[in-house]
Amino acid sequence: MKLFIKILLVIFLMFQSSVFAKTFDVLVLPADLLVDNQNYYGFDEVSKIIADDVISLFMSGAGINSYDLYEVRQKLASNSDLKNTVSSALLKFKNSGHIDYAAFKKISENFKCYSILIISSDVISNHTGSRRGLWEVLDISSAGSINYPFKLSTNAVLLDDVNDLVMWSNIYTKNVSNNEDVFSAKNYVEANSYLENIRMYSRDIISKDIAQNVTLRFFPKSIRPIDKKYSNSDDGGILRYEKNIPSTQTEKTPQKPDDYYGEMIFGI
Repeated sequence: MKLFIKILLVIFLMFQSSVFAKTFDVLVLPADLLVDNQNYYGFDEVSKIIADDVISLFMSGAGINSYDLYEVRQKLASNSDLKNTVSSALLKFKNSGHIDYAAFKKISENFKCYSILIISSDVISNHTGSRRGLWEVLDISSAGSINYPFKLSTNAVLLDDVNDLVMWSNIYTKNVSNNEDVFSAKNYVEANSYLENIRMYSRDIISKDIAQNVTLRFFPKSIRPIDKKYSNSDDGGILRYEKNIPSTQTEKTPQKPDDYYGEMIFGI
């Protein structure tokens, strides 16, 4: 009899935990979602690579659900009006950073995800301010032997589409040129090495940082912050979060890092 009561108690506790476990749905949209891989190398655009890794982190943990990109494309393929809305809204964001709240609200209602994470990655020219895809820049710089610093800029914005506001946003930058300011590939093998570098950057650094910050917005006690004094980034005094790559700088000789991973809470 006691054993039977214990079994019932365990089942009850398991049922209670499943009933009261809070989950949130977040739709992840890379700015290049509906852009075919038309670059010379046929590589996935950076925003897609990062979005895929962020979605995998969401789905491997507890508390946040998300569609994978294949499911998103399938749904859009069956609804041309929605596909046009997504394409237009993402293009506006990619080109100017403008958020079309009305469009994203319509998108969230169709997917029944009332939070949307937009990710956009481009190389911004120091000379003209123009935005180009990373692989397009690699092709151009390789053909023209262009030698000056190139930086990859990634903009991540988490929207609350119920209240039409930004819950969190951040801009990440990464040097893609080497120490001689060269960013070029003489052949496919060299180009592929850049792709692998970007995949590692996405998997090991930026996707983890984005996923942590999004999780923090829904579960504030789930991540342990690191005090600002242990960070050398110019993040305006906002707390940073643990990464698996330790800093090699010391407090005695602080230097501004080339790659910026600071967070902005409730940014715009």
